[in-house]
Amino acid sequence: MQEASTVKSIIKNRDRDCLSCRIFSGCGLIGSGLYVSYHSKKFQQNIGRIVMYSIGSALVLLGTARVLDLPPFRHQFNHG
Repeated sequence: MQEASTVKSIIKNRDRDCLSCRIFSGCGLIGSGLYVSYHSKKFQQNIGRIVMYSIGSALVLLGTARVLDLPPFRHQFNHG
């Protein structure tokens, strides 16, 4: 029983804002945004193309913010 609470405590208090975590998750968001933007060219209608390109751009911006530790990600994982 003591081991389970120790494991839960370690998982809850782990550092999720380390540089490698930010780079990995940020690059995943950037890659997703580039993928969506690239495939937005396949839409025949202008409105669909614009919507997909906007979503892709938002994903790239969120990924950049994550890598650079900018809002909305700054101080998100503080426990103190």
